Amino acid sequence: MDLVTIGKITGTHHLKGAVKANISLSEPEIIIGERVMVEKPNGEKKILSVVKLSNLVGDKVVIEFEEITNKTEGNLLAGGLIKINRDILGMAEDEYLLEDLLGMTVITSENEKIGKVVDVFDTAAHDIIVVEDETTETLIPNIENFVKDIDFDKNEIYVEILEGMRETKGAVSENDEI
Repeated sequence: MDLVTIGKITGTHHLKGAVKANISLSEPEIIIGERVMVEKPNGEKKILSVVKLSNLVGDKVVIEFEEITNKTEGNLLAGGLIKINRDILGMAEDEYLLEDLLGMTVITSENEKIGKVVDVFDTAAHDIIVVEDETTETLIPNIENFVKDIDFDKNEIYVEILEGMRETKGAVSENDEI
């Protein structure tokens, strides 16, 4: 079973054990009626059935699980990662989640390995892939001008980068204020 992390439980919501969570799905309602795995910070895993989901603000939701019946049980899930079977997402074969890129090796058009993906973050225009090795950090816009191919079988991303995109970690440029 191919599991995908879709959110994190931040606390409880009321005395019946509902939990608050940050969810990274555009339509979080798709998990209603599904079984999810909650991986607690201590590594313990629990399979739970989602019976109700209510939107709060932004990506925050309230989730009620069939197996959690009181606030004490809900509190035990705080900090847990919510994971679902990738099939639930109904993604097309060429679609992927940004978290799928984490840990992939990044190779330039000159066949130079520049590091591994350590983070992906969203800007107003597009996503940025953060690539690091021991000494450098490269920020690459996730658009076809720069990301030429993603090979999930080889766990590699092929990119075209411009001069100045790759910076030495901890270096201060002449434009930085001290």
